[in-house]
Amino acid sequence: MIPKNPLPRRGPRPVCISFLTLLLASCTAQPTPVVQPTSTSTVVPTATATNITHAPEIRFALIGEPRDVNVWELFDESGASYADYALRAEYWPRLYHLAPPELIFQALAADGDPSAVTQDGQMYSATVKLRMNLKWTDGTPFTAEDVAFTINRALEFELGFDWSAYYPRDYLDHAEAMDAATVKFIFKKQPNVGVWQYAALQGPIVQKAFWEPLIKDASALLPDEALRTQVQEARVHLEETQSAVDDLTAQLASLKLNGQQDRKLEGNLATRQNELTFSKNNLDKLLAAYDIKIQSAHQALYALDDANEPTLGTWIPAEKQDGAWVNVANPDFPFAKPNFDRAVYHSFSNEQDAERALTNKEVDMILEPRVKIPPQKSVASELVSSLAGSARFLLFNPTGSVLVDPALRQALTCMISISADDAVQPLSGFVLPGNDLWRNSQAVTPCSDFTDSKSRLDHAVQVLRAGGYTWQVEPTIDTPGSGLSRPTGAALPPDILIFGDDPIEAQSVNRISDAAWQLGFDIRVVPIHSVDVRYAVLSSKKYDMAILGWNLSLYPGYLCEWFGMQGQFDYGSDRLHSECEALAVESDLKAARKHIFEIQSLLASDLPFIPFYADITYDSYRNVHYPFETVLGGLGGLYGAPSYAMP
Repeated sequence: MIPKNPLPRRGPRPVCISFLTLLLASCTAQPTPVVQPTSTSTVVPTATATNITHAPEIRFALIGEPRDVNVWELFDESGASYADYALRAEYWPRLYHLAPPELIFQALAADGDPSAVTQDGQMYSATVKLRMNLKWTDGTPFTAEDVAFTINRALEFELGFDWSAYYPRDYLDHAEAMDAATVKFIFKKQPNVGVWQYAALQGPIVQKAFWEPLIKDASALLPDEALRTQVQEARVHLEETQSAVDDLTAQLASLKLNGQQDRKLEGNLATRQNELTFSKNNLDKLLAAYDIKIQSAHQALYALDDANEPTLGTWIPAEKQDGAWVNVANPDFPFAKPNFDRAVYHSFSNEQDAERALTNKEVDMILEPRVKIPPQKSVASELVSSLAGSARFLLFNPTGSVLVDPALRQALTCMISISADDAVQPLSGFVLPGNDLWRNSQAVTPCSDFTDSKSRLDHAVQVLRAGGYTWQVEPTIDTPGSGLSRPTGAALPPDILIFGDDPIEAQSVNRISDAAWQLGFDIRVVPIHSVDVRYAVLSSKKYDMAILGWNLSLYPGYLCEWFGMQGQFDYGSDRLHSECEALAVESDLKAARKHIFEIQSLLASDLPFIPFYADITYDSYRNVHYPFETVLGGLGGLYGAPSYAMP
């Protein structure tokens, strides 16, 4: 982004603001934001009142050329790209998906709901029943053997990126085919909804019969059992040696405090420290050898030829035609049939060429992730806006901010007015609209329903009075306040607001500063580089307030990752800790939803941060329409949703 200065302020007050932008991806065990294949699988669309026509093809413009990668590399880091996902995401079956537009968790290859997760000896387990009428494109049945094979190979090869997001190794031990229609998931520790419904149950599945013989040579390159044992033993030895060093160090420190020393202890410590150095070096060498074997196995796996691979999805790959990639509708797919015989993907090197093709009616839609196209620049007959899946928040330092008092934060929230424009939509809740399974519409920020400035100010003044705050001059709608003092009588020192280089957030800085000035205290605004903002918030903790931007996962476990026990922004709420502890081991959707709703209610009351606005994305298309007007992440997040599109 190009750094820009904050906009000029209103009124004769000193200009002193600091503002921070931090764009963070939520680190839950979810598919990463660029990967949303779980939302593109097909369910029966809501019936419409008019007859739906059929057409030979729907034409997409891709920015960038898809590469010829097999399924193992596609969902790993080296193969992941938007163009590849748009082309191939619907080739492979999934047990469940999030059905648009409501993004409801819904069965696909599975038959009904998964079982409850129960303790199974030292492990935890759950089962899923499969539909028995599903067949791969070679005519063979889809079975639990395919599911177990896929999961176990992803774990065995320690595949990363989306594979590890769907099938996390720290939770998932392995899968078993109990019979042709039943697959059993075995977990090392109790999974939650984020690990179970929103990860393991939505991962891609490949055909065992095709891949098992091909994968053998690559499997032979993996670390053998002897090396795995050596690594484990080295880790244990390092931990034991470190513990001994820590214990001896503590004993000697205690003696020194009392003016004593023990040469035998000092000698033991020196010996143990040398042993610790040796242990570290030994483990590093073993891990280097281990990593070489893993990488060699990955390279062999990614190089495997997937020609004639059986698939099982709405679309199947066809030969390229006139340089364009082509998918054809799977005639044997048992769910809703697409309204087009084929989906054609034309590649363009830049947006300008793609827009020109759309203008010339050579394509029907441009596919890009989260494109912000101002309506006046649209070249399409249809321009639909949706929330992009990312949002900005005003965060308060949980330990060092002057605004640690919820009453002062509530008053400030009332006074900050965010206006909608072509790029953003005001946000009053803690989960994005459109993700309604998890959004508590009652848990909103103070004054979010107020439409006039006087009502906002009156409520803010009332909240501060009730909290024991006083003014030298109390604010009115015509006169800003001055001399705001704490209940102790002490004046409020100015808080520091830091910000990076986003021009939209720069506008928010002025609104925050204006709100504080109206209430009778000052905020110092300091623009800094985004990297410095990230360091200030996540490392040094030297900040009072910061505007942060996140890409939000559909499962809102991020709320506990931020504000729960030992979270990055934990502010010490025992009630919130309790809810988050329960959520961490809750694998039932309904029960998890209750915890998430209560967490949002607590955040709306405590206001450890203020929701500001959600980013907007635009989809440009012509000649087609959809059975829904908008969906979280936009049509680009669903790769154009060719299974739902209608001529």
